[in-house]
Amino acid sequence: MIVKLVQIGNSKGVRLPKGVIERHGLSGDLELIDTEDGLLIKPVSESRLGWEGAFIKANSEKGLDDDFSDFLSVTEDFDNKEWEW
Repeated sequence: MIVKLVQIGNSKGVRLPKGVIERHGLSGDLELIDTEDGLLIKPVSESRLGWEGAFIKANSEKGLDDDFSDFLSVTEDFDNKEWEW
């Protein structure tokens, strides 16, 4: 399949045919991986899906709070500085 690089505002992009989008379940955020052979576009992996529930379960088994409120009170100077890019 050959597609063209097209101007999209100040950027450039590739239009994907609807059938390709549907066949691969693409929507929302996509992961773009730069490989030696080219680019790989795939749905964002849900690698951390279920982590919150696992933390809550582990904490409750040890008798700890499950709302993570202890962490909300922790501050660092890092949090208050403006970022420079």
